[in-house]
Amino acid sequence: VKPGDEPITLLIGLKTSGNVTDYKNNDLTKWVEEQTGLNLEFMQFSGTNAENATQLALMIASGERLPDILGLGGISNIQTLEYGRDGYFINLAPYFEKYAYYHKEAFERLFPDDPSVRETMMACLTEPASGAIYTFPLMENAPTDTPTCHAWINQTWLDKLGLEMPRTIEELHDVLVAFRDKDPNGNGKQDEIPMIGKADSAYTDVLRLFVNAYLYWNYRYHFNVGEDGRLYTPYTEDEYRQALITASDFVKEGLISTLSWTQSAAELKSLFNPEEGEPELCGVITGHLTLNVIPGSATLYDYQPLPPLKAETPKGGYGARGGYNYENELRITSDCEHPVEAFKMLDFLCSDEGFLRCRYGVPGVNWEFIEDEQTTDPRGAKMIRIIGDNAFSTQNNINWHLTWTINDYNYHITKGNGDEWTTMKSAKSKKNLQNYIDAGQPEKVFTNVAYTLEENERLAEIQKELTDFIKDRRAQFCTGTMDPRDDAQWQTYLDGLKGLNYDEWVSIAQAAYDRMENK
Repeated sequence: VKPGDEPITLLIGLKTSGNVTDYKNNDLTKWVEEQTGLNLEFMQFSGTNAENATQLALMIASGERLPDILGLGGISNIQTLEYGRDGYFINLAPYFEKYAYYHKEAFERLFPDDPSVRETMMACLTEPASGAIYTFPLMENAPTDTPTCHAWINQTWLDKLGLEMPRTIEELHDVLVAFRDKDPNGNGKQDEIPMIGKADSAYTDVLRLFVNAYLYWNYRYHFNVGEDGRLYTPYTEDEYRQALITASDFVKEGLISTLSWTQSAAELKSLFNPEEGEPELCGVITGHLTLNVIPGSATLYDYQPLPPLKAETPKGGYGARGGYNYENELRITSDCEHPVEAFKMLDFLCSDEGFLRCRYGVPGVNWEFIEDEQTTDPRGAKMIRIIGDNAFSTQNNINWHLTWTINDYNYHITKGNGDEWTTMKSAKSKKNLQNYIDAGQPEKVFTNVAYTLEENERLAEIQKELTDFIKDRRAQFCTGTMDPRDDAQWQTYLDGLKGLNYDEWVSIAQAAYDRMENK
């Protein structure tokens, strides 16, 4: 904006956060306005993501003016493509070619030797038929969150019983038997739970350890890449069946608790945090430390990360890790009279300071660089210290409590307040990540691909029923409702997959994968 000109006003539509006391009188809003010369106003959507998507649909149906920038979850890929093709969202592909500066710079800084990270993200969010991009894609770079299972073994119990860290399924079996039978918590009762988790939940499913010991399985993407470039899923393979047989044997022997398929997240968290004076009950427990361990809990001192395991098969022993998390909830609508300025504002939020302010708040007030400490990070990133409460997780008017930037939790390494417990939690999370890096993944893995509108529509019809069926049968095989050793029952399971359009599911993914590989 030139001196003397009236500032351009941008209306931002977003899901209301209960942690934001005031969007307009907000430290992040003021900073963006000062830096860009814009005037920001806000339209707050209320309710869940699904309810927000319904509110948007009603606005479109009634011809109501849309916000200039729209940041809502719950809008599916299908809806995004349909709204884009119908003219409600602007195609941002030419804007990325001409105006993306900080967006590109963030990836160049974070991945100086791997331009494919940004290229893959952009390709995955590009409509193949038209080349249109209807979202402003963002990414979360949180390396310690990428292992698909966060499993923790009670090192105090191992030491007490004179046991080594298990590295194979067989060694894990022997350790869990000792946990079950030898009273490692020392209370004179056989109340120990050798192993427990929570099925089909982020970081907590014990089956991810078992299956990957036999055959690579990344639950986030479902498909594996064969040597000939043909896709297949683990769910029909002999090694997958063997993993289920082994897990079901562990359940029968009382080595894996059946609560792993029934308990709530709150119940799992309570096992991570026994009451003061109460004995620890779990030998191996799965879950994210930040989500499950209460700050200051003594549990953290007793557990170490359990590394990925190996079994007697040449196809396993992998440490399956998720790729980068791509966020696609930001759009610029066709009602925006200043789309270039809107795009540049979103791009500006992707700057390094934009990330730090969006996530941690005002420098010198909510966080500070630790100037006298350096890290081993080859990029020379400085550490930061949080001042007082974390601005992102408390109620305030410091930021918008949204991740509308390139979220890089690895570049500026947070130290919290430097206390021993926080430092230890960070170190153990990094050790878990290193275990998975050391275990490795196949040379080629299937991650995100771009589907056409038609493919997305068909996947919406068949994929949920298929994946729900797979989850249900996996639980039944492990808990004894079905017997994975029984050839007839296994064939019934395979027939059930076929009856739910399994072959078409693989075929759609194959077509999208081939397009990506031949780009």
